[in-house]
Amino acid sequence: MISAATGAPYWIDAKSGLYDKAKELDVSAVFTGPPTVDVNQQIDAVNRAIAQGVDGIIVVPMADSVTPAIDKAIEAGIPVVCADADAPSSKRYSFIGTGSYNAGFQGGEWLGKLLGGRGKVALISIPGTDHLARRVNGYRDALAKFPGIEIVKVGNDQGSLTEAQKECRAILQAFPDLAGFGCVDAAGGQGAAVAVKQAGKVGSVRIVAMDRDEATLQFIEEGVIDASIGQRSYMMSYLALQMLYDLRNERIKFVDDWQQVRVNPLPPNVDTGSFVITRENVKQFRHNR
Repeated sequence: MISAATGAPYWIDAKSGLYDKAKELDVSAVFTGPPTVDVNQQIDAVNRAIAQGVDGIIVVPMADSVTPAIDKAIEAGIPVVCADADAPSSKRYSFIGTGSYNAGFQGGEWLGKLLGGRGKVALISIPGTDHLARRVNGYRDALAKFPGIEIVKVGNDQGSLTEAQKECRAILQAFPDLAGFGCVDAAGGQGAAVAVKQAGKVGSVRIVAMDRDEATLQFIEEGVIDASIGQRSYMMSYLALQMLYDLRNERIKFVDDWQQVRVNPLPPNVDTGSFVITRENVKQFRHNR
């Protein structure tokens, strides 16, 4: 599994799903990828996997530029499934992950209700990443239902907690009457929480975060973050590995020879959905509870 920003706590669940399924199937699985978002390193990792002759690849493409490497793997006879993020123009067999637009829309609706339909809002994302752009669009459409809400800024946290804190502090300084942050990646929610806490604005600046890493969950328990949109990241890698195993071992009785008829036996898209974590249910999601 070639992931993205493997140093981020978000990937704890995805890694667990991968290794749990590998143990069930008695196969060898490796979780790897760049420590921070780096598309060129991702492409290099795919090419190394091809050279090693692996039996299957799960990849979390952070940009469409990973597509040629995915197609190269397919041409080499190595099945590829995208998880968490997609490369829809590639020849990948399937994408399994959160419907990004729907997750953003869910976050936008939640933030709009928290604000009572009024106030200035900043969105925190990583520009240039396709799936996060869809989440931002979901936020925009959901918040458009509240005429009293204005999106004043879309900030860039670069997938880094340090950068997220800097960006959110700068936004709070530029917009002292800011009412809320809507964050579409894990670093954004944590950065907003730290910045809001440092500014002494807990409760007056509402935060809807993304994901269920321990820092985010702790901020929810403390009441700094109001809610977080959770993803089934464990299930993404768990099911993706099962798909690759079934495909490689010809366990899918779709037709006698699906390669000859050139019909992909896997579903092209599997939406694992999203859910809301609040102070009421946060304890159930703690890894160390």
